[in-house]
Amino acid sequence: MPYNEHRSTSRILDILEILSSSNDGYTLTEISKQINAPKSSIFPIIHTLEQRHYISLKPEDGKYRIGISAFAIGSTYFNSKPLLNHIVAAMEEVVSICDETCSMGILNGSNVLYVAKIESPHSLRLVTHVGKKLPANCTALGKALLSRTNFDEIQALFPSKLLSCTRYSITNINELYEQIIKIKDEGYAYESQEFTEQIICVAVPIVKDGKVLFSVSVSIPTFRNDNKKMSIVKNELKNLKLKMELLLRNYTGDILI
Repeated sequence: MPYNEHRSTSRILDILEILSSSNDGYTLTEISKQINAPKSSIFPIIHTLEQRHYISLKPEDGKYRIGISAFAIGSTYFNSKPLLNHIVAAMEEVVSICDETCSMGILNGSNVLYVAKIESPHSLRLVTHVGKKLPANCTALGKALLSRTNFDEIQALFPSKLLSCTRYSITNINELYEQIIKIKDEGYAYESQEFTEQIICVAVPIVKDGKVLFSVSVSIPTFRNDNKKMSIVKNELKNLKLKMELLLRNYTGDILI
């Protein structure tokens, strides 16, 4: 017999999840609206989380952000996953050659959850962070993750209007599916200023037994992109895909989650 979620526990997790998705943080009022709970009910939870350093409050703007204790737990998870360490090592190699930001994500509902990221050495680069969730239709990572889904599955994931991040985001489900079909044939997913203007992105799906487990992308500011750069990026992503899928072929441990 299934159990209903414990309300207080659910609220704790809701608070941590929304704070992990924002660099700027949220006020108590904003958190209350986001999780649809009265401030009087969640204030004791917020206070306890702050006291235990799972979240922190900046007095100057009155906003709460993820704290060091949450980071410590996340780091433990990261270190307990040997496969993830292999993935990060391969991503570091990609960045060393491409000089651009490399990200890895998994599908979380209709969103991409960023699990790992290696920064570009350049000061001007894609701004996102591990733990952030973005609409899958707005990112190359997301499109790659959807590359083995059929139209009915896409519709189930996006029952209402597709969200947009910029004026270039794809908001038509048929157009999204047309791009997804091409990924399986071409091997690459593309995003052109659909999450952040002036940033383009290329991604590859990592597949085991016909299922996409995760995807890896490289993001490039438009002014640094040219045919040579794109060729290098695609070649390195192809090599990473081959390396990861070979590793996964005989891998019997816990994949990611």
